[in-house]
Amino acid sequence: MPKKENITENRRFSVRLKGDKSLWALVIVFSLLSLVFVYSSSSRIAVMENTTTFSIMIKQMNFIIAGLVVIFICHLIPLRVYRTLSYIVYLIALIIVIITLFAGESRNEGTRWISFFGFSFQPSEFAKIALVMFVAKVLEEDKMKSFKDFMIRLFIPSMLFIIPIIWEGFSTGSILAFTIFIMLLISNIRFSYIAKAAGIVLLLAGLAYGIYALQRAIRNDDENHLSTSRIETVEKRIMGFLEIGESTGEDEAENDQVIYSKVAIATGGIAGKIPGNGTLRHVLPLSNSDYIYSIIVEETGLIGGVFVIGLYFWLLYSVILIAKVCRKVFSSMLVCGLGILIVTQALIHILVNVGLLPVTGQTLPMISSGGSSVLAVSISFGMMISVSRALQDEQSGTSDNTDIEYSIENQDEKK
Repeated sequence: MPKKENITENRRFSVRLKGDKSLWALVIVFSLLSLVFVYSSSSRIAVMENTTTFSIMIKQMNFIIAGLVVIFICHLIPLRVYRTLSYIVYLIALIIVIITLFAGESRNEGTRWISFFGFSFQPSEFAKIALVMFVAKVLEEDKMKSFKDFMIRLFIPSMLFIIPIIWEGFSTGSILAFTIFIMLLISNIRFSYIAKAAGIVLLLAGLAYGIYALQRAIRNDDENHLSTSRIETVEKRIMGFLEIGESTGEDEAENDQVIYSKVAIATGGIAGKIPGNGTLRHVLPLSNSDYIYSIIVEETGLIGGVFVIGLYFWLLYSVILIAKVCRKVFSSMLVCGLGILIVTQALIHILVNVGLLPVTGQTLPMISSGGSSVLAVSISFGMMISVSRALQDEQSGTSDNTDIEYSIENQDEKK
């Protein structure tokens, strides 16, 4: 009898570890890449912070271990819990984002940090997940029978969430807005509603910037009276990217970052210089975070660069496969939203590193150095794996989770 009980317990444990194998494999590969290249790219940061690259790697390892624990916990949580908490999480995240806007810590010209019991983190990283959950929940309820319903139930609440984020982190807010836009496009929402909402956003954005530019011209003052916003920074970066106007010392420093990044990529060749032998890591600012992709290409060459891009497209492909077999709107929208959020951020990071977009300050998800980003992306992976685990449990008949239905027809076609 004891042996049978042990066998039963082991089976139950193995079921709990189920989930999409591709997502688990990606988590492992991303974690290993992060350790290698954070260690390899942190020489300049180590000198500036009077520490060692090994210490920085150990710190990153702690974040990764914490992230793996978070993934494990999140993938065990039934989807009905995420569904139930969607509105509550939205309200809590909105409050924290607004508090951060007025009382947060300023770093790198942006008020995006907040301290809690001695720990500093970026609320916007976690708020993005909250909004994706909220939108997925609203789309599932399908109570938007008119454009008015769409505005009240989805558009206005989303804009109330996005505006504070975009105010202090334009690129972060833009990525979130793009993700929600894609979620709406692949949902059952009428395209006319989406088009009207997009037109309203463009109109209001243009009007707001016009008022801002007019007031600045009337004041005849180079200093922006909206000094707490990122409008001026975004404006300078776009102008610098397009090579319009005169460059300031700060603009030249950012241009140097882009130049160093391009040089790192150009000198990587086909196979690279081998991790640890890169030279631009000693002079490239933020080489272990905002510009880590350029160091990856320098040290692993075109092969490594394409491999990393392939990993994110593999993630997108896995997400699409999971979403295709979801019969509940919340599940499919949740996994799609989180996957698009991660992949979009990664592509923007890469495009900035190769000089095809203005400087944004976006990290490479699950690879760049950082605590908030790693933990937030870990939550996203945990939730996506939770969806895939529920699908597998439903297929095997061992799940007590009634929130998701599995499409037997799609599974039979695969067989």
